[in-house]
Amino acid sequence: MIDKSLLSNSVALVLVIVGYLMEGPIQMYILNTGLFALSGGVTNWLAVHMLFERVPGLYGSGVVQLRFEEFKHSIR
Repeated sequence: MIDKSLLSNSVALVLVIVGYLMEGPIQMYILNTGLFALSGGVTNWLAVHMLFERVPGLYGSGVVQLRFEEFKHSIR
């Protein structure tokens, strides 16, 4: 099974590399598309990671671990 976030981040990275290496009027469009897609993908990955894992020095990380019993009780 393919990890969808890894696949989309890889495509975005390829767009960044292609946009950086090519020349012509369309270069900036490809480069900007890749940069925006890659920054969004990395941001989403970090946000999901911070929900479930504690990251030292970052406020609000590990919320699911810290409040797991409260979440479990409210779901019931």
